[in-house]
Amino acid sequence: MEDMQLNVVREEIPDDYSLLESGLGLDSILIAELIARIEDRFGLQLDDRVLDAELFNNLSLLAGFVAQERQAAQCNPGNSQSQVTKC
Repeated sequence: MEDMQLNVVREEIPDDYSLLESGLGLDSILIAELIARIEDRFGLQLDDRVLDAELFNNLSLLAGFVAQERQAAQCNPGNSQSQVTKC
């Protein structure tokens, strides 16, 4: 988060804290940067579902989505955008 110039320490952000206006106040540019960083860090190619503003209501929701996408990518290596399946 320091790299994104938010002036907040990562450890001080509670899991249920909003990333949008009512919390960290991420704008569309910072949301796009966060998505790009998630893709790079976890080797994912996220689709338009990630643009659902509800995912950014808090870190727990976003982390859950990323975990599902990672699971899907591991179960279906050629298609990281597939629905989550048990493998």
